[in-house]
Amino acid sequence: MRGLRIILLLLLCLALAGLLFLRWQAKDAPPTAPVVETLEPTPVPTEAVTPVPTSIPTIMPTLVPTPSPTPFTPPKGYTEESYKIVSDMVYAYADRQDAAAEIIQNDLEQLNALDPALGSLWGKIMPLWSEVNSGLVIHDGVLPDGLPEDESLCVVVLGFQLHPDGSMADELRGRCETALRCAEKYPKALIAVTGGGTAWQNPNATEAGVMAAWLTEHGVDASRILVEDESRTTADNAVFTCALLRERHPEVKSLAIVTSDYHLPLGVLLFQEKALLAEYETGTRPFSVVSNAALDTGGRISPDTPMMQRSYLWSIADPKY
Repeated sequence: MRGLRIILLLLLCLALAGLLFLRWQAKDAPPTAPVVETLEPTPVPTEAVTPVPTSIPTIMPTLVPTPSPTPFTPPKGYTEESYKIVSDMVYAYADRQDAAAEIIQNDLEQLNALDPALGSLWGKIMPLWSEVNSGLVIHDGVLPDGLPEDESLCVVVLGFQLHPDGSMADELRGRCETALRCAEKYPKALIAVTGGGTAWQNPNATEAGVMAAWLTEHGVDASRILVEDESRTTADNAVFTCALLRERHPEVKSLAIVTSDYHLPLGVLLFQEKALLAEYETGTRPFSVVSNAALDTGGRISPDTPMMQRSYLWSIADPKY
C-alpha cells in the first residue's frame, strides 16, 4: 500500500515537470502572427469622369471706366462761393432757427461783401422766414379792416386735396367760406384761386376750378375770379399765381392770403419770397403780402416745421429747382 502511494507521487511529479517544460518552451518561442482574413473589395460601377484640366484659364474682368465727376454749376445769379454761403444759411435756420442767428449774421456779412445785390435779397428773406414762424398775426375767419378798397388788392385762396371723385373736402369748403366773407368785405378785390388736379378718379376736376364754381354759386362775380389750375404744391401756387398776376393784373399791388391756420406761415412765406425775388430780378417789387385770413382748424394740425418749409423755400429761391 505504501509502495502504491510512492508510485502515484512519482507520476504526479513527472506530470508537473512536463508542464513546466512546455511552458518554458512556449515562452522562448517567437510569437505567431495573427491570421487576417483577406476580403475582396466590392466592385464600384464605372462612371464617366470629366477630366480635370491641367491649367485654369484666366478670366479677364470687364473694366467699366469710372465716370468723371460732374462739375458743379452754380445757379443763375450765384457763384460757387455765394451759393455755398446761402446754402449754409438756409440749412442753419431750418435746423436751429433763432439759435443760428450768429451763423446767419456772419453768412450775410460774407454774402454782402461778395455780392451786395444777393446779400440784400437774403437779408430780407431770412428775417421774413423767422417772422412767419414766430410773429405772424393770423386773422380768424375774415380779413381785417384797413386794407385797400380798390382793384389793387387780391385775395389769394390756396387749394386743398380734392376727394377722388373731384368733390371738395370739408376743409376746402371752409377756406372757400372764409374767402367769400373776404370778397364781401372787399367787393372790388380780385379773388385768385389756386390749385391743380388732385382727384385721381376725375382728371377734369381741379382745386381752383371747384373753388371758382363754388364762389360763383355763392354770389361772387366770375369776372373777379382768377383761376390758376396747374399747380401741385404750395411753391407752385406762389410761382404760377404771381406769374398770372403780373401778366393779366399788373394793377394788383397787395396780396391777402386765405388758407387754413396751420398752413398760413408757409403760404405767406412763399408769396412774399416770390415778390422779393421779382424785386431782385427786375429792380421793382410787384406786390407785397399785407394780410391774411385763416380757417380755424382747432389746432388739430401743427404748422409746417422750418425743416419742412426749407424744401419749398429752396424750390422758389434756387433757380435749379
